Amino acid sequence: MSFKDILGHDREISILKKAISNNRVAHSFLFAGHEGIGKRLVAISVAKALNCSAANKSPSLSPFNKTGCDGSNNDFCGVCQNCKDIEASSYSDVFLIEPREPESKGGKIDHIAGTIKIDAVRDVQQRLSYRAARGGKKVCIVDCAEKMNKEAQNAFLKTLEEPPSDSIIILVVSDGGAILPTITSRCQRINFTPLPQNVMLDIVGERLGAAKETAVLLACLSGGSIGKALNLDMDTMLEQRKKIVEVLSRLSLDDAEGMFKAAEKISKGERPVESLEFLKIWYRDIAILKEGVEDMVVNSDLLPVLRQHMERQTFSRLISDFQMVLNAQSDIMPPRYANKQLTIENLLMQLAT
Repeated sequence: MSFKDILGHDREISILKKAISNNRVAHSFLFAGHEGIGKRLVAISVAKALNCSAANKSPSLSPFNKTGCDGSNNDFCGVCQNCKDIEASSYSDVFLIEPREPESKGGKIDHIAGTIKIDAVRDVQQRLSYRAARGGKKVCIVDCAEKMNKEAQNAFLKTLEEPPSDSIIILVVSDGGAILPTITSRCQRINFTPLPQNVMLDIVGERLGAAKETAVLLACLSGGSIGKALNLDMDTMLEQRKKIVEVLSRLSLDDAEGMFKAAEKISKGERPVESLEFLKIWYRDIAILKEGVEDMVVNSDLLPVLRQHMERQTFSRLISDFQMVLNAQSDIMPPRYANKQLTIENLLMQLAT
């Protein structure tokens, strides 16, 4: 595998390859974009390109203005020992920081509810202080960097202000707004766009062997995120969507008990964040349908129901409802950790007003 094998991010990769070619790689990057669209894959690929060793040459070969093992400029081969070690997370000069659950629960990697604490940042600072063992570049990738708590982010500032000369730091974020402005201002930001639907259909069809209709729905509901599409269980997803639509159909301030029960069911379900994501897509679909762009509707199999809801909503109200769902989703996620049931109860009451 090499850069050319990564689908859907030609513009972003072109920027990075040009920087490597001109020996003008920034000391720190911010890879921003929706979750599961390939930001981490590209970050790891950058680490390989900066440390890939050409065939029959020293592993300490400088990556700048050199040729990768496959003969293409500023790419990586994916088969040399350096590339293999980076892929296996065993390359000492490339390390990945990820959010973890509390130590009291085992301290395992948790991209949903975990956090990155100051101890992890201090470990990064110590490792970056050493010289690169193999003569290439030390690369630190902080995945879900928005999960750093404030203490960790403030500690990270010093490293970004005075980065070691042989190091590259890549912050991978799905919510750039949760990162301190003082951090983002010290990084070269590269915005990653969701994968095009044709790319999504190819990958979903190939990896899941899904029928075209199923692949289209998975591609649409995942919002251009291949990570989400590959992890969605179709039956569970459709059942979850059905329940959300039923909740929306019965919303009424005259039925407070029903709203509280619905909020409890969503908040105590397996995927409350994903349930709110369905809500966001629902209001987006109605707004798009109201603008007459039917071919962009995600829930295209529910057009009759969407049209019924559309008749009762103004465009400005749809935008307001979408924003309320977005705010509630942000509140129950790290680093805020608001009470899920109270947050969703409040949301449903606002939507029913």
